[in-house]
Amino acid sequence: MNTQSQIKTHFDFKVIVFFILIFIFSCALLAFQKANEVTCEITDFKIDANEYTVGELITFSDDSKGSFSWRWYFGDGTEISYKSKIGHVFTKAGAYKVKLLVNNVCTVEKTIKISPKVLVVKEKLEVDFEVPSRVKQGDVVQFSDKTMNSNSWEWRFGETETVDSREKNPKYTFNTIGVKTVSLVVNDDKKNIVFKDVVVVSRDIKKTEKKTKRTEVKKIDNLVKPFTEIEDVKPIPVVIKTVTESEFTELMYSISEDKISLSNFKNNFCFDSPPLIKVNSDKRYMSLDQLYKMIKSKGIKVRKVVINKEKDKCIETIHVSFKFRTFF
Repeated sequence: MNTQSQIKTHFDFKVIVFFILIFIFSCALLAFQKANEVTCEITDFKIDANEYTVGELITFSDDSKGSFSWRWYFGDGTEISYKSKIGHVFTKAGAYKVKLLVNNVCTVEKTIKISPKVLVVKEKLEVDFEVPSRVKQGDVVQFSDKTMNSNSWEWRFGETETVDSREKNPKYTFNTIGVKTVSLVVNDDKKNIVFKDVVVVSRDIKKTEKKTKRTEVKKIDNLVKPFTEIEDVKPIPVVIKTVTESEFTELMYSISEDKISLSNFKNNFCFDSPPLIKVNSDKRYMSLDQLYKMIKSKGIKVRKVVINKEKDKCIETIHVSFKFRTFF
């Protein structure tokens, strides 16, 4: 008796459904990824800066099409930026790798080199200008600036508290007499102001008036002489008095030892135009009377005397360097 075996194949319906669902889900996922695939068209980003130096503002920007999110990494430990355009300042010199991530997919990198900041030291201006040492009240005085590389000026001529001129080579008329301190500020550098003194003396405006005298009418041989005019005698010229530097030194010692009076001291100089005295490093001038009172009956030691005068004219200024003796 032959036994015939039958093999039956059984497929579970649930397994078939499971595989079908897996296939459908995979197809849907592939389709979604294909539909949302981002093409990285960005290949560069812009950098805008005057200089790549420490402390300078550098602008980074991206304007590529299809970009909707950005992440900037500057390589110096600073926070991430999320804008399409951002300014950044590097505080240390060196090479930095700047990275941009666009749409969380596309990445662009650039390396920039930041140089140390160069400090530009301005050369100190050597301010210099020309002024006359002595002028007359009412005269127009010319001032000249000799400063190199000057482009702005502030002149003050010592008669007001305001700026008198902003020209390079101004002219000025002094209205009052005395010692005027002229100052000049160049290129608005008020730390480098320079002062110079000008002595303003009064103008002698006295004019000799011609007077006329009439002679008596004399009859000579029945003829009458007409009236005639006779000019007065010309005024006596001013006597120029002057002393040498050694003579002035002796006068100072005589004052300190009470050997000479104030009037005798002043008689050694021009009466109408006495000199002005500058003592030691004092910028101000003093009169003969003030110097006399300062050293009278006091022990002094004269170091140096410098007399300023023009030829055949009265002494204008005297610079004196001395010290008081100390007795123990």
